[in-house]
Amino acid sequence: MRKSIGTAFAAVLVLGLAGCGGGGGGGGGAGIPFLPVAPAPAPVAELKLVIEVGGASALPDSDSGNYSTVPGRQVVVRASDNVTWSGNSDGNQITRTDVEAPPTLLNTRFANSSKTTAGNYTLVARTSDGRTKQVTFAVKTGDYRNGDYTVFAANGSRQKLSINFDQSIFALDGAVVTGIGGGITPPASPGDAWAFTGGVVTVPGAATFRPLVDTVVGGFPFAVPFSDPVTRTDFAFVAARALVTTQASLDGTYNRFRIDATASGRESTIGQIQVSGGGTVMKQCTGIKVLRISDCPAAQLVTSTVSAGSESGMWNLKNSDGIVFGAFAIARIDGDNVYLSAGTSGTLPTTQQLAIGVPEAPSYPAFLSDGWSTKGTLDTSTVTPSDYKLVSGASTTNLVLSTVAPDAPTGMRFGTDGTDGYFAMRSNRLEVLVGARGKAPTQGYLHLGVVR
Repeated sequence: MRKSIGTAFAAVLVLGLAGCGGGGGGGGGAGIPFLPVAPAPAPVAELKLVIEVGGASALPDSDSGNYSTVPGRQVVVRASDNVTWSGNSDGNQITRTDVEAPPTLLNTRFANSSKTTAGNYTLVARTSDGRTKQVTFAVKTGDYRNGDYTVFAANGSRQKLSINFDQSIFALDGAVVTGIGGGITPPASPGDAWAFTGGVVTVPGAATFRPLVDTVVGGFPFAVPFSDPVTRTDFAFVAARALVTTQASLDGTYNRFRIDATASGRESTIGQIQVSGGGTVMKQCTGIKVLRISDCPAAQLVTSTVSAGSESGMWNLKNSDGIVFGAFAIARIDGDNVYLSAGTSGTLPTTQQLAIGVPEAPSYPAFLSDGWSTKGTLDTSTVTPSDYKLVSGASTTNLVLSTVAPDAPTGMRFGTDGTDGYFAMRSNRLEVLVGARGKAPTQGYLHLGVVR
């Protein structure tokens, strides 16, 4: 405002002087025409990018100006303005695997299809008004699947799995020295599972796994909950690293099961949950009858608030008193958002829980799968919308499938084997069969499979 007043005063002064004539002592000369000068336009803000590699701030190489990374390592790029993301590889062997790409953030990883040659990938951020900023990543060689994963295990524990396919080794929570680590063995035939070897792994057993994109699914001899001294048995697990870090991307409706493990046994819970409000609210239908969120009676609908946890990709649940009672993640697994949670509850410290939620779907299509169970078995499943055949070692279970109820989730099925009841649900690549709650032998039972 001060600058504008000063400019107007200067213009009046010039006009006054021009009206008085000038020079020569005679007066009456023609006035000097005045052409006002428009103020200079405000400078356009520079588009800026901040880079994180492997969860830490990164600086470019002093010689090339490129950022160095290895295949499979998380790369986060934060933009100062809303942008669209594009890019290309100098040799076509470097590709991106985006977890999320909202307007101001890119959460991605790079893959290098060459076993011998490093390559560059130039990422371009562009604003709607045409400003651009580019940054180049130098991607080394290595197996894309190498790296650290967050484990959600059926014994109700959450751990870290470090795995290196190039060196054929793994470790849980960095604990190779205590025997919770060892080697990995590739499958004898394409399509078969990899095997964990060494340390606490027994042979033969169900300690095998199948790697997916940014996910490992398998079985491992985890500690039996609350056992003292510690005993181990094979439990199914999901290990994921493509976790959603933008709160607004958490929204969705999920068909969820939960297994609660105590010192005396296990119990099942099946229901539907919904995350909404840009990832700020979670609603759970808590009644015994399995209902859609939209049909859940108000007395059975529990609403919690969601906030960022201390660990990237983990989100806290708070009750109406603001007390944290749980934590969860949303993982990108072969194109789906999948809900994952494991650990002790803030309100139930003597209970370890595993929960997996798959996206609500309009149907339950047929599939074949290979999996693991809480009984320590390796399983195969042959499934149609009306039949579920589960082969666990020498045992075969044939379930008759039906929709649960008209007001139940459409992507869920109820399976019966005599008087035993199970619930089945699936995503694109994960499928689960969960025992009905309340009575043996089904309560607390879980089969987890990878769809072929």
